[in-house]
Amino acid sequence: MNALEYVTGVVLALVALATVLATPVLIVHSRSPYDHGPDCWWCHPRLLPRRRDSR
Repeated sequence: MNALEYVTGVVLALVALATVLATPVLIVHSRSPYDHGPDCWWCHPRLLPRRRDSR
């Protein structure tokens, strides 16, 4: 096995582990009965900064 195959396998294993660990948290968060409001970064992500309209 060369180094590229090893690194690819390790990265895939880490992604699978992160997915397995994050799934219960996501399920619990999505089924919570109360409204988190706009401060919840999970429900209201701000990936792009907002800019003002110059109109």
